[in-house]
Amino acid sequence: QKIACDTLVLWGERGVVNALFQPLPLWQGQCAGQVSGTAVPAGHYFPEELPDDTAQRLLKFFAP
Repeated sequence: QKIACDTLVLWGERGVVNALFQPLPLWQGQCAGQVSGTAVPAGHYFPEELPDDTAQRLLKFFAP
């Protein structure tokens, strides 16, 4: 089964995920809904590094 709802994917541009994977295509393969997102200017623990930026991106996604 695929994830049915729209999905926001965020990852740190200085983290291992950005170095080794292409997150959007990977998640698009797992989701039936729309997949959006981007790398953020941080490392692997971006919510701790950029809490305000992370919160704003989540708010924009959940309440467009």
